[in-house]
Amino acid sequence: MRIVIGNLPDDVTEDGIREALSAFAPVDAIHLVQESGAPSAVIEMEMTRAQADALAKRIQGRSYQGRALRAWVPLMDWKN
Repeated sequence: MRIVIGNLPDDVTEDGIREALSAFAPVDAIHLVQESGAPSAVIEMEMTRAQADALAKRIQGRSYQGRALRAWVPLMDWKN
């Protein structure tokens, strides 16, 4: 499943995200998106949709380097 995390700090790194999420679940892959505004990350993890929804709710609003995170599960789990 994929979870999108938004409102990340400008200097965010994949390693920083992986470390921050290590308490929640093992991360398979991270794709940073830095097109405009605050960076976002698409996180890939082996879990069910229900588990991904629950994890997104746990991440939502948490502070990361002074920023309140936004987290959600895309309506469709697209494949590259």
